[in-house]
Amino acid sequence: MKNPSQRVRLTLVAHALALAFAGPVLAQSNATGSIFGQVANASGTSIVLVNVATGARRTITVDANGRYNASSMPPGVYKVLLMRDGVVERELEVEALIGQGVEASFEPVQAVKVTSRRPTIDVSNTNNGAVFTARQLATLPISQNLSGIIQLAPGTARGNTRIGGDSFGGAGVSENAYFINGFPVTNVYRQIGSTTLPFFAIAQAQILQGGYSAEFGRSTGGVVNITTKSGTNNWEAGAVLQYTPDWLRAKPDNTYYPNTGHNPKTDGKLLTYRHSNNATDVFGSAYVGGPLVKDKLFMFANIEQDRFSTGYISKDSDSLNKTNGWTERETRTPRYLLKLDYNISDNHRLEFTQIHDENKKTQQNYGFDYASLQRNEVRAGGTTGDGVKTNDSIVKYTGFLSDSLTVTALAGRFKSTYPQSREGYVPGVYQVNAPLNAQVPGLVYTNPQAIGGTIQVPNAEDRQSTLRLDVEYKLGNHGLRAGIDRNNVSSINGSELAGGGSWTYFRGDPSKAVPGGRTPASGGGYGLQGYYVNEYHQSDSASPKTDQSAQYIQDRWQVTDTVLLDLGLRNEQFTNKNSFGQAYAAQRHMLAPRIGASWDVRGDSTLKAFANLGRYHLQIPTSVASRLAGNPVHIDHYYTYTGVDPKTGVPTGLTEISPPVSGGNEWGTPKDPRQVASSKLGATYQDELALGFEAALTPEYTVGSKVTYRTLRNTIEDWCDSRPLRAWGKRNNVDTSKYDMPCLLINPGRDNTLTLDLAGDGKLVSIPLTAEDIGLPKVSRVYTALDLFIEHPMRNGWYGKLNYTLSRTRGNMEGQVMSDIGQADIAATTSFDFPELMDHASGPLPNDHTHVLKAFGYYQLGQEWTVGGNVNIVTGAPKSCIGNLPAALNQDGKNPAAGYGAAVFYCDDKPAPRGSAGRMPTDFRIALNTTYMPRMFKGLALKADVFNLLNRQTTLATQPVYNAGANTVSPYYGQVLGRAPERQVRFAAEYHHKF
Repeated sequence: MKNPSQRVRLTLVAHALALAFAGPVLAQSNATGSIFGQVANASGTSIVLVNVATGARRTITVDANGRYNASSMPPGVYKVLLMRDGVVERELEVEALIGQGVEASFEPVQAVKVTSRRPTIDVSNTNNGAVFTARQLATLPISQNLSGIIQLAPGTARGNTRIGGDSFGGAGVSENAYFINGFPVTNVYRQIGSTTLPFFAIAQAQILQGGYSAEFGRSTGGVVNITTKSGTNNWEAGAVLQYTPDWLRAKPDNTYYPNTGHNPKTDGKLLTYRHSNNATDVFGSAYVGGPLVKDKLFMFANIEQDRFSTGYISKDSDSLNKTNGWTERETRTPRYLLKLDYNISDNHRLEFTQIHDENKKTQQNYGFDYASLQRNEVRAGGTTGDGVKTNDSIVKYTGFLSDSLTVTALAGRFKSTYPQSREGYVPGVYQVNAPLNAQVPGLVYTNPQAIGGTIQVPNAEDRQSTLRLDVEYKLGNHGLRAGIDRNNVSSINGSELAGGGSWTYFRGDPSKAVPGGRTPASGGGYGLQGYYVNEYHQSDSASPKTDQSAQYIQDRWQVTDTVLLDLGLRNEQFTNKNSFGQAYAAQRHMLAPRIGASWDVRGDSTLKAFANLGRYHLQIPTSVASRLAGNPVHIDHYYTYTGVDPKTGVPTGLTEISPPVSGGNEWGTPKDPRQVASSKLGATYQDELALGFEAALTPEYTVGSKVTYRTLRNTIEDWCDSRPLRAWGKRNNVDTSKYDMPCLLINPGRDNTLTLDLAGDGKLVSIPLTAEDIGLPKVSRVYTALDLFIEHPMRNGWYGKLNYTLSRTRGNMEGQVMSDIGQADIAATTSFDFPELMDHASGPLPNDHTHVLKAFGYYQLGQEWTVGGNVNIVTGAPKSCIGNLPAALNQDGKNPAAGYGAAVFYCDDKPAPRGSAGRMPTDFRIALNTTYMPRMFKGLALKADVFNLLNRQTTLATQPVYNAGANTVSPYYGQVLGRAPERQVRFAAEYHHKF
């Protein structure tokens, strides 16, 4: 690729780039760009576009007004040839970027001035986003993954470390859409993350926060749009080796019990020792590309593997079982990409992409002694073969049927499997959980099960097949685009409690009844002192399916030479099905209008004002069916006890104080799909308005500003409150006493009609409930932001960009997740389960970061050295205090919300509004790098990157749960649950050779 100064010299051969906006601009697809322009003295002229890398040619007719436009151009560098009577008269060179337009205009020769000025503003675009090229990504010190790229863009922030992911415009981390070469690769089970391709196979990455056109959907957060590299007419190959050693990695901070003031045994004491942790990373990548048939058939292949080896303390100081307290883990991520491009002719092109993404983990557990802070060599189980394998296959056809008509068709599928093998796992042996404050003094509590929590169900997999057709047509000043697509998704997924069950010990008020049962005191034994135990069984598994389809039409109308309107309408359909293929939730006729406008204020592409207004819908993923439309088991059984077996941790001398209880009537029997959701369930959707401008102050500096307003209008959540149902039955003289209500999907804050078998006789009853009957507030999430930027294009040896965002995200719901409590049960969080859970729930939301400053760039020090920097400053997220339901709201002891324990915005029986417990500290990270490219070894680059230079291991997540049992302040309230990674240094050697 030629550098900008070389391109300028090419343009000075009797031409210059015109600065006037040129004619109608067709819509760019989600994997291509467009080239447009104006020709002076257009009589007898045509435009020929030649891809510099592949030689692919496309001829465009110039209209009577001297305008031309070429849409659906694969990203890359093009020669733009002005042909007059079959002879090349003049020539330009431009670079087409994904999802953007680039201008190449031919003014009269006498207007040519010798200048390095180039238009830096795309006046053909109305969306809110940024594009990063492979050259920029290779130069900047960033994490080499999609999240590292996302965090360069304005309006983005890292999600809570408890569930990971990235937040766009204040939205939850499950609300984003990911594409590779136009194919959707979003994780279909939980919608957090996506297929990962080899990093050095990325050609361009477009990050859209909003304002995108009608061809994009299934997102109320942002869009990550990737195009991959392709082979060219010149064979080239390269390799990358990176090493991040432990000896240059700072030691991670220890974790201590928070000072609650209520737990003298633990306050301020060491909770997790982390100074002995270690980590080493080795990464290798190799690629090759070139012509299989010159000018016709090209290939590009990239293979990489990352090997991350770490040893760490895996048990807290209060853990019952420290025989597996030290973990040695190795994670390998082999990936490859194969891209084939076939230029059938100048007007027909075929692409094939194959991606393999694998993550496999092996680990061995050993003992750890907190008294000596030393590990031992006694093996205590482990895991082998745990991970995920994903394969994506994509075929795309592009046909330029005429100057005015372009057709693209795409077909693709992916499959993810989740192999696992857990060393040391003993089926049938219960887990034992006994917090210190729940242990009877003098008794010995142990946990013999090496595997904790839940494990993946066998044969887990996710599949998706996609078909898409897009048609573009130029009609006068209108660039029309229409398309349809369909995704068919299926999963076999879910989890079950490791060991088949668990014993969890509690201590509470001896006179307060347990859920569905009696008081601990009534059971005798240690129940007289408030000690009791719960035997718990859990299994959530299903094989659900989801059908997603959409149709859209879009008109990019060049109203005048300087005003562009982008008018679009999208219609979507979502159908979620259970394990038997029966629909349990369906939305139809979801119309999403999109309106964008761009005004080339001066008519010379140096000042653009833009606006966009749109509606965006979001689907629910297959994971929702695991519990709400599957065969779930959630059974509690409470006892008092008189002793504990010191070898197994199993309680002895049991006295039942409750029958088996399933709060959601989840006993493992299939659910009737007609009874799990509101009969007219509306989809989640959001409205957005953005206004902004961009200005080229000088050839060296571009500035811009944007104001964004986003509001969540509707959502889908599970609801578990039977009281409105009982009240409806009483009003209508209908017996509801035999119906044990599970959690159901509804639209909170709206009218909902349920269809239920109240008598258990198979006869369904329609139950219309108004929003007032249900008693839930309307969903609220409002994001307002001011974005400012200044950019210095790559000139005079350096590039730099500074983004600043002032924003706030407030409301009563983060989105489909509750990241502050680590809950990634999509659309099935504790929000809206009962009205009491929403008391004082309004406030700053978990992805609210008032100030965000991002600065990055690089500078060339002569021909051999380059230095780069990346600064990210983010003010902290809000903290909340989430405690027990006040006694005043549960005087009869029958309030079902009380059964959730610490789950409401009350602490010490007083309101504790969301976000009122303070803020996390500001996350301040600096990354620097330097690159040495010796002239005597052409193609070799030696690099060193340092991340988190100041080693600020900022707290990013804390424990908001205030109580642990009745009237007991949790010893973990305020515990640090996530930090910024410690300082680390990465060395790299890269070699690239052109044959």
